[in-house]
Amino acid sequence: MTLIGTRKRQGSRQAIINRRYAFAFMSLFVIILFFKNAQAASLWVQNGLYLCGTRLIPALFPFMVLSSIAIESGALRALCKLPARLFLRAFKISEDATSAVIIGWLCGFPVGARSLCELYASERISFSEYKRGVCIASTPSPAFLIGAVGKETFGSPLVGVVLYVLSILISALIGAVMALGDKSVPLPSPRTPKKKTVRGFAGVFTNAVTSSAAGMVSVCAFVVFFCAFLGVIEGTLDLFELSDTAAALIFSFFELTSGVARIGEMSAEWSLALCGIAVGWSGLSVHFQTVSMCSDAPFELKPYVLCHLVKALLMGAACLALSSCFR
Repeated sequence: MTLIGTRKRQGSRQAIINRRYAFAFMSLFVIILFFKNAQAASLWVQNGLYLCGTRLIPALFPFMVLSSIAIESGALRALCKLPARLFLRAFKISEDATSAVIIGWLCGFPVGARSLCELYASERISFSEYKRGVCIASTPSPAFLIGAVGKETFGSPLVGVVLYVLSILISALIGAVMALGDKSVPLPSPRTPKKKTVRGFAGVFTNAVTSSAAGMVSVCAFVVFFCAFLGVIEGTLDLFELSDTAAALIFSFFELTSGVARIGEMSAEWSLALCGIAVGWSGLSVHFQTVSMCSDAPFELKPYVLCHLVKALLMGAACLALSSCFR
């Protein structure tokens, strides 16, 4: 037993060392690319800042503030009484977690994840509710899908509506499957938070604005970096003479908005299916934004990433089946 345990520890240490070497090599490679394409990186940083100032901040910041106030004050709890019963049976989550998931569906990521993190940090939901709720609530906002994807990319807001409905339904399906093997009991929703850090509306509002501003800076930082990264690797990808489909998937893997823009330039019949995959996966930029929003609570990355991989496959298959309706 001692020999087996020693071998396991040695294998674990070697795996950690290998991951560190791989990470160091990738970091060095990216640094070289940035130095080699400094002008492109600078231009794409400007594009990223423009995207944050014109689209991201106006679309996210007010909702982050309002969702924080709604969660802290409990204003949504009364409105979520009816869906809370359904969510309790389907996803095994409480009223507070239900309100956070609905906020995520209406406002888009990472607002829902941030709300769930705040609830878990104040001990108003259990860890299993928090972990499962983040997977369910991590969907693009209807404004983004209907406006930026449906209207601007495909010339039809109906496409955005279909993508939004599919995103919600598939997220709900994944959440229900996750809840099947969970035997934990959701925490009862208290009338007031167990840990009260602010008092009165002035304190709630001030805390909501300042914490949302800090979160917004973090979100914009990831968007700007990944925009710069995609601008740097764009010239490198041209050397490999990749197809438009491959290039669009690579862009979608890192950043959703850039990937959707690439897909919009294609005339392929499966462009809607590719868009479904991009929306389901959502991009590394969004995933890191979610992790940054959940800094006050432990975050399990593997189940979160697995959920988005499954969602990407299901979204792609559903959109492929529906693509004939939009030709």
